[in-house]
Amino acid sequence: MNLHEFQGREILRSFSVNIPDGVVVTTPEDAVEAAKMIFKKTNKTSLVIKAQIHAGGRGKGGGIQIAKSLEEVYEKSKNILGKYLITPQTSKKGKLVRKVLISEDIYSNSTPKEYYLSIFMNRDIEKNVILYSKEGGIEIEDISKKHPDKIFLEEIDPFFGLQLFQVRKIGYNLELDEKVLKDFKHFLISLYKAYLSCDALLLEINPLIQTFDHQIVAVDIKMVLDDNALFRQKKYASFRDQKEENPIEIEAFEAKLNFLKLEGNVGCMVNGAGLAMATMDMIKSCGGNPANFLDIGGSADKDRVEKAFRIILKDPSVQAILINIFGGIVRCDTVAEGIVNSYHNIDHKIKIPVIVRLQGTNEVIAKKRLENSQLPIYFTSTLKEAADRIKKILMIR
Repeated sequence: MNLHEFQGREILRSFSVNIPDGVVVTTPEDAVEAAKMIFKKTNKTSLVIKAQIHAGGRGKGGGIQIAKSLEEVYEKSKNILGKYLITPQTSKKGKLVRKVLISEDIYSNSTPKEYYLSIFMNRDIEKNVILYSKEGGIEIEDISKKHPDKIFLEEIDPFFGLQLFQVRKIGYNLELDEKVLKDFKHFLISLYKAYLSCDALLLEINPLIQTFDHQIVAVDIKMVLDDNALFRQKKYASFRDQKEENPIEIEAFEAKLNFLKLEGNVGCMVNGAGLAMATMDMIKSCGGNPANFLDIGGSADKDRVEKAFRIILKDPSVQAILINIFGGIVRCDTVAEGIVNSYHNIDHKIKIPVIVRLQGTNEVIAKKRLENSQLPIYFTSTLKEAADRIKKILMIR
């Protein structure tokens, strides 16, 4: 679950992590009132207006503006709110900006040092890692490609947690001033505690700032929480902003389907993430493109299969549907019943070709059920047969 920057700030503030003062607003008038408070509290000569959307690269898209007066706050917030912001991480249409964060300008009256720091799980080594660099800011991605020697990595042993010697090592590699190392120790330990406590998948600070008066400040925050842990994170579950998400993906989430919209022409319905990846590779190999990742899961029933059909059919670019099921926990006959129900219950009917591969528990019963239904379904026994069938369908269409 992606969080807005202001939500990430709220979490880090609760763990005593130093962040700039800021207020989130939805109108230019409220932006002016927030600016009055921040100007008075900080005595700064400027502040920052930051669009709140679930996408990076806001600065490159014009979603981060500096304002030096209340008049500028009003005009610039008005120009951002209600507009579609296009960044390197959005579609061509962009994302609608419904909120802006009016924030203290840490750069006002000084030029602080910028760093990059993120915490995430490396599943290959089954450890959390801290990735960091002396080169922070909006060009961090280019730096990681052109100068990988400037990127450092610290692995955290899950049995011992973040150790003080690791904190010191990170501070020295960042070449922090001696005066700031003590503050950095508190900052990093608190940051790591926040990451663990809210079941985050990613906590990224870019830039991390060392101010002229030797303070460490998390200026820009990106946080992603683990959806699977929200049952024990009731407080943060309410942070979900469904307006920022694909409505079809929300529908799939509520139906307990693992779904991700892609830009292809072949809809996929499978059980198991590994099988899903293999199925999508197969679709690519036969000249098609997967329109989605959709895993119905091991506990799927006929109703969930029907919901999966409905979700796939909402994509007008889908020219064929491939159902690839290995009956282990979920039985093939259950899936077959869901397929039959889908044909009978979906109002606008299923008018595109459906290719079905069922193997495993009760596959014979499932195939007889589908044959007796006399539905226009293509049966295949192997992925190769399915690929050949999709190739023929796409060539005809």
